[in-house]
Amino acid sequence: MDCWLNIGVLGGACWPTNESKINFGGRELILKPATKDTEQSIHINLKGISDIEALTLINRFLSILAWCDDQGIENFGGGSGTPIPVAVPRKHRVVGSSIAFPFNRDIEKNTKAQIALALYREGLTINSVPFAFLSYFKVLNIFWKGNELVKGIRSLLPKIEDDLAKERLDDLKKTEHDIPKYLYVSGRCAIAHAYSNPIVDPDDVTDLRRLSQDIWIVKAMAEYLLETELKVSRSILG
Repeated sequence: MDCWLNIGVLGGACWPTNESKINFGGRELILKPATKDTEQSIHINLKGISDIEALTLINRFLSILAWCDDQGIENFGGGSGTPIPVAVPRKHRVVGSSIAFPFNRDIEKNTKAQIALALYREGLTINSVPFAFLSYFKVLNIFWKGNELVKGIRSLLPKIEDDLAKERLDDLKKTEHDIPKYLYVSGRCAIAHAYSNPIVDPDDVTDLRRLSQDIWIVKAMAEYLLETELKVSRSILG
């Protein structure tokens, strides 16, 4: 007997305006568009796959969409056990739309790429500037750890092409003599730890404004590593 998992999806990344079927990770996924009463949603038959495996597969798919469209998108849960795909009732309306949906991607073979895509989508989606900063920074952490991170940042900064990131770098040059160390100590470490200064206070708007500008640099570095080092295409065509 068929047993369908029905998951609601929130976010503005590209999504078909008509019900669509795609093959991903060796499984068929059904994508439903939002309606007046339902959310955009994704459905998978649980025959031969556990709910945990199915949800992980859905998350891998959403991470590729987030990467290709540079838009946050997340699954907000749903239910299973229905004999046919069942639309998910409306919760919140932030949707993407595309009449054509030429999706031709599969799960990245490189596990580092899988993790990097997941972290990138988390950064786009999470409703916290400090944690979004940390998510993008963890993409760098895939390649370097500890003091090597500072050296890694130093090697990446000249390669950044994003206008907002370059604008922020120009501003930081006026106040910071070592920008890579600043991003590591006053960004990554200050967010991740609360036992020694500097510490990011989530209530302090000064901290939040600073990080909301610094995040463009970290995001640009994460994008560079995904595209250049991990060779992850930014097209849903493949």
